[in-house]
Amino acid sequence: MMKINHAVKAAFLTASLITLSMSQPIFAETISKPAFKQQELEKRYYVRDYQTIRSTLHALDRPLNTDEQLLLLAIRVQLDEDDADDALEAFTKTHSNNAKVQYWAGNLWQTIAKNSNMFSKMSIYSHYVKAMTQAAKLEPTNARYQMEAAKAYGQPSMMGGDSEQQQPIVAMLLKGNTPYAHIAYMDLLQNTQQESKAIKYASDIAQQYKNNVEIVERAAQLLWTFDKVTQAGELFYQACMLPAPSYEAYTKWDAACWYSTMFSKEERLAIEKGIAASTHLLSESAVKDEDYLESLQQYAQLLVKAEQNTKAISAYKELLTLTTDKSMKRNAQKALKKLTKG
Repeated sequence: MMKINHAVKAAFLTASLITLSMSQPIFAETISKPAFKQQELEKRYYVRDYQTIRSTLHALDRPLNTDEQLLLLAIRVQLDEDDADDALEAFTKTHSNNAKVQYWAGNLWQTIAKNSNMFSKMSIYSHYVKAMTQAAKLEPTNARYQMEAAKAYGQPSMMGGDSEQQQPIVAMLLKGNTPYAHIAYMDLLQNTQQESKAIKYASDIAQQYKNNVEIVERAAQLLWTFDKVTQAGELFYQACMLPAPSYEAYTKWDAACWYSTMFSKEERLAIEKGIAASTHLLSESAVKDEDYLESLQQYAQLLVKAEQNTKAISAYKELLTLTTDKSMKRNAQKALKKLTKG
């Protein structure tokens, strides 16, 4: 996931198939050495608990292995640190035959592209396509890698895509009937602008896999693309109200909760659902970083709209305590003044 504010995230996720951490981790500060597991660190990565990861890895009294180096590099990219893109390019070349490195690199190149100007995006996306398709070639039985490769091939040719190679991968995945196959097929339907088929497929598959966050969130994105805004909002809410998952699926859950809040603010989803989605998102947040503060601000605004002033005051007071952003602090002070007036 990757310091991208939610506004950029919303624009990117809709248009393509395609955090600075002020962290106060809910988790223990450092994982004890006997209990140290790479999988646990990766879970923390996806919930943006970068501080714990760095503390744990820096405390090791041995050279870091490839997976551990990859995690630290990924954090550098997410925090948009100097020369992180150059480091990523070098690391990817060094580990050109490591499928996991290539897969992570593909996702990280997308992050870098989101924070780049339009001119740079095209060349950066070519890195994304190259890395993601290489991961799939190295591990042809990994359904997630194949799904992501199909999505990468679906990019415009000027960004390194190759639409002719997308469909065979999707067809192969559909034979296995994995959840990833349905996501890949929705990507294909969007890329090929098969509107009526896409709307029906998204609606049906979201109910068939109603407990799968990634499928429901992708179905919502697809319906939104074809202007089925009410249906999309309901599916975002459905995905958000599922238990928060781990690893990559967490980022889709996080996005679904954010969209639920946004749709509610725009009166495209019932305000009670927007408040419930915000509450769920904030309660599951592992760190109180910039994304958390943006969600907290949206939550407070919804509470004001719903005339739940006591809760709104509490939310704005928390925001004032946590934020260092001058604009956010000023807006919170104005809102509190208005709420406590008289």
